[in-house]
Amino acid sequence: MTTEIDVHNAIKSMEGSGKTFAEFIAELFKNKFIEVYLGDAYEQISTEQISMEYPCVFCGKVIGAYKECLILSAAYVDSNKKIVLGNLVFINERAVRALSPLEDKAPLEDMFLRSKEASHIKSMFKI
Repeated sequence: MTTEIDVHNAIKSMEGSGKTFAEFIAELFKNKFIEVYLGDAYEQISTEQISMEYPCVFCGKVIGAYKECLILSAAYVDSNKKIVLGNLVFINERAVRALSPLEDKAPLEDMFLRSKEASHIKSMFKI
């Protein structure tokens, strides 16, 4: 599991190195699974009264990075309708809106809050 200490250590070790965001992510999450949100919607469902968008993410294992390009072995649905790994995806770091490790915590979709919900965070955790 990636911790705040891991992030601080990675920042410290790369400070002044000239490494890019993609290279930072590749070092921090090498051979780990992440989900990357690019800001697009995978699907939009609309009824007469409500419209709901589902965020689109790439999920996969971090292979590495070259300059501003993050490389994943991405999960995809094969012809047998099974989720498999192995489709290489090359993502420009400038396209990334958010990313998160795929661990036993909430996926990115569960972290998107409405402003109303966000206003309670400080009082809930006494930040």
